[in-house]
Amino acid sequence: MSSSCQEIAVGLLARRDHSVQELRQKLEQRDFDSETIESTLATCLERGWLDDARFAASLLRQGISKQHGWLRICQDAKRKGVDSELLSQAEQAAEIDWFALAKETAQRKYADIDGVIPPADQKLKAKRMRFLQSRGFNFDQIQYALSND
Repeated sequence: MSSSCQEIAVGLLARRDHSVQELRQKLEQRDFDSETIESTLATCLERGWLDDARFAASLLRQGISKQHGWLRICQDAKRKGVDSELLSQAEQAAEIDWFALAKETAQRKYADIDGVIPPADQKLKAKRMRFLQSRGFNFDQIQYALSND
């Protein structure tokens, strides 16, 4: 039974990277006993097939490519069982300018042909702010993104 558990784990990891918690949950859903799952996870960690630090860096890159802010990426990482410290280390290594990413996100969504975000009344501005907030940007980043400087 442990070989089939390991085969399933390798098959899942071949498709995409997983966190340890995520892989554990998927194996538990397939009704393997906890001892078998733990030995499979230990083998995967030992051989380098499973690495939460690598997964955190991958999750950060994916979030940035989707134009998500730091808060949204942290929320996704927490849901997938990634330690916030690993994610912070990946963020420091990547040296992301969150203000520039927020500005780029706002421009892609709201700018005219010249790349300028047109002025808006309070209702429209609030709608734009909610959009950027849902993307995971903080208030300062949103203010910067919606300014016409």
